[in-house]
Amino acid sequence: MARIAPFRGILYNPEKIRDLSKVVAPPYDVISPEEQERLYRKSPYNVVRLILNRDPDCYESVARFFQSWEEDGVFMRAEAPAVYFLRQRFRLKDGEEREREGFIALVRIEDFSAGNIRPHEKTLDAPKEDRFRLMLACPANLSPIFALYSEPKQTINRMLTEHVEGTSPLIDVKEDGGGSCLLWPITDREIILQVQRGMEGQPLLIADGHHRYEAALRYRNRLRGERPGCTGREPFHYAMMYFANMQDRGLTILPTHRLVRGFRPIPFQKLDESLQRYFYLEPYAKSREGQRWFLRALKSGAKKRHLVGASFKGDPRYLILRLKNKRTMQRLVKEMSPALRELAVSTLHHLILGHILGLSPEEQLQGDVVRYSEDEEEALRAVDKEDYQAAFLLNPPRPEEIMAVAAGGERMPQKSTYFYPKLLTGMVINKIDSNEEIVEDNGARG
Repeated sequence: MARIAPFRGILYNPEKIRDLSKVVAPPYDVISPEEQERLYRKSPYNVVRLILNRDPDCYESVARFFQSWEEDGVFMRAEAPAVYFLRQRFRLKDGEEREREGFIALVRIEDFSAGNIRPHEKTLDAPKEDRFRLMLACPANLSPIFALYSEPKQTINRMLTEHVEGTSPLIDVKEDGGGSCLLWPITDREIILQVQRGMEGQPLLIADGHHRYEAALRYRNRLRGERPGCTGREPFHYAMMYFANMQDRGLTILPTHRLVRGFRPIPFQKLDESLQRYFYLEPYAKSREGQRWFLRALKSGAKKRHLVGASFKGDPRYLILRLKNKRTMQRLVKEMSPALRELAVSTLHHLILGHILGLSPEEQLQGDVVRYSEDEEEALRAVDKEDYQAAFLLNPPRPEEIMAVAAGGERMPQKSTYFYPKLLTGMVINKIDSNEEIVEDNGARG
């Protein structure tokens, strides 16, 4: 199943970069224009210049930056192949503190049809094209793909934790949100072999980084086509991946809510009748107290299927919508498996957005029609203060639900999950060097 290998990571040189917090960044797809500007101001060496370059010739600019940072010693490459143990400490909105553990290594990439590495969300063409062109300009994995595996005994995490016990991390960087990331390179051959053996029978679920993975597949196919006689050990057959255990108590999935506009205005009474035809409606007054009870009731119903929170512009109520009859979804999306059909996000997109509000699947993919937010209060405010017609709030799916959908070869709608916290970019980079080969039991060698 999962074939992994250690690698010689590229890291920022501590003699050149004294404060790593000034040069790391969130993943490219969550960086707003305002955040991009702030990261640019932080340091001339911030990794945002590689993952989200704003120059007119952006891909050529990335290639120049990457090369000059290597030549000037801003980047340094590890001498020995390693697996990188990562511990993230973070705090949730309610103040609860958590810790998530995992490791970064190379994985031999495979077509999804093989069934060993599975996606769970749909992707868009534009981001895939962008990440592919970035790899052509800068042959490297700049950010790790986030994958899940299932190992209830948590043998790998316990072994890595014991191995680094009492040692200082190579990297200890504070995040803007108050969390921290600690990174240990592990070069011990026996430990690496045990990790590889532990992962051998593991199917992988891509949690975050679908576009990057599909870009890596296209990049592999491109280079494989240009180089007949490939052995399979070339670095472009691999990608940098972060592996998290589904049973890790720190694994956290946050909901991703929808702000919607662009549907044909529906008179209040007719909309109410349409909703009541399919859902039980639980109303809450649009007041500070009502919002508090509405959000509390939605969260307490997290284990119920087909539960969606809603706020429509002009409606004095917050609504919790609970599907009356699951056969409604069975009739509407006959081709969909029960695992995917029973998720609230499927009810929202197919029954509410599609059937009731009349938005086509293509329209639902347009950024000016559907906007995503992880903050439920911000989403509700946007309906009142911006030109959105409705906000829909969801509870996050559980890891086993996501795995069940992926195991059936299906994909959830885009932005169905938000694995928190995101992985920082810039802690370790994987260079794809055509003069090397990957030896899975000993890493990369020149």
